[in-house]
Amino acid sequence: MTELEDYAGRLEALAQRLGLEHYAVDFELAPASLMTEIAVYGLPIRMPHWSYGVRYIHQLVRQSMGHSKIFEVMFPGDPCRAFLMDSNSLAENTLVAAHVLGHADFSRNNQLFARFHAMAGGNIVEHAAAHAQRIQQAIEAAGLERVEAVLDAALALESHVDVSGELRRPPYPEFVPEKTAPTETAFQQRFGQLPGAAEKASPSAGPPLRTRIPPHAEYDLLWFIAHYAPELEQWERDIFLAVRAESLYF
Repeated sequence: MTELEDYAGRLEALAQRLGLEHYAVDFELAPASLMTEIAVYGLPIRMPHWSYGVRYIHQLVRQSMGHSKIFEVMFPGDPCRAFLMDSNSLAENTLVAAHVLGHADFSRNNQLFARFHAMAGGNIVEHAAAHAQRIQQAIEAAGLERVEAVLDAALALESHVDVSGELRRPPYPEFVPEKTAPTETAFQQRFGQLPGAAEKASPSAGPPLRTRIPPHAEYDLLWFIAHYAPELEQWERDIFLAVRAESLYF
């Protein structure tokens, strides 16, 4: 056991005594280049896109000018994943480990994090890797230019997700729900017994009406496009849904 592992274990025991509740945290030391990539991409493995390269250059410039330094990158889940800079001193990484435990406690007990965890499970790193693999398969099948164009469109809309909605939403109902007839009061029932009142035929309901698409203002644009854009191929819909799932996580 290294000194850092020993300190991390002692910090976790102290956190428990102080009342913190968190999932297990997997600590891993990483070189500066990998830490920068993880910080820019947001996840260790993620769908490829040129915008992450732009962010990478921006991050390198900031670091070279002394305006930024990455101490850790932590991903909530079960277990949580925490990457620490291998070039940091033991004291720095010990402080960072304590900081990460605070992140872990927050992510487990925050209602928004807990809600997404319940919907998607605690394996966002594995889900993102699966998304990246499917997009690579789409590139091989449809070509880089077509896939990149779809990713451009999807990532441009990544903020248009409904964080209060469900990750796996059902489609809109095909038909407008029929309105239930109001319950008659005692007076209305007595009125219906009067001579001639029963002879009035109630109007026929007619054929059911199809739901207008969308039936209401829809904020979740990525979901709507993935399910209702008329001319998308299945791999294109998959890209919109993958971007949506990762946007809900972030």
